[in-house]
Amino acid sequence: MPSPRSPASTTRERLIETAERLFAVNGIAAVSLREIAAAAGQRNTSAVHYYFGDKQELVRAIFEYRMRDINALRMEMLKRIADGGPQDDLRVLLEALVFPLAANILEGSHYARFFSQLAADPVHRREFLHFGWEEADGLNAVWDGITARLSGLPEAVLRNRLRMLRTLVIMTAGDMEQRGATAEAGTPQPWAVDLVDAAEGMLTAPSRDAEAPPGRADRPVS
Repeated sequence: MPSPRSPASTTRERLIETAERLFAVNGIAAVSLREIAAAAGQRNTSAVHYYFGDKQELVRAIFEYRMRDINALRMEMLKRIADGGPQDDLRVLLEALVFPLAANILEGSHYARFFSQLAADPVHRREFLHFGWEEADGLNAVWDGITARLSGLPEAVLRNRLRMLRTLVIMTAGDMEQRGATAEAGTPQPWAVDLVDAAEGMLTAPSRDAEAPPGRADRPVS
């Protein structure tokens, strides 16, 4: 089993990890930058402004801080697929979506619950539904692959199911982290396998071509 996350080594990292924890527990809107600085042991209550500028940039910094490891795992999985795996298999892409996130749910982690809070936040979530930075290239590739393999669905149904997929993954991961689930090195957690099963079943269920309200099929954040 992996060891707990190592302590933050810099003031900036301490602020990021403290903000992640407070946002995960209390919600993004309910936590002030001054509270984060104080909880991180900073005498200067403007420390967050100094390092990040505002709350939106702090939220972005949390993503960048955690997404590097998650993205690296996704890129490894995508490379294995490209090197001879079943490239047209929806399931392997869903595994590449779910398993790297699940592998980072460790003892004392708060990242999945932070995601859940962000997904429900009407102010801060919009910017992070569409990634454009290097740490998310694996996520973008997986999401595009899933979308392409569902191209036979009516457009409105496709939009709805991609939204459902995003919600299913984020909220389930947050719930499992809250329940104390932890990852084991090299072994997908049973709940993560179950989540892939559920996602595959939902995405491939027969469609009745029902009309759906207009909107975009936003990318997930994970």
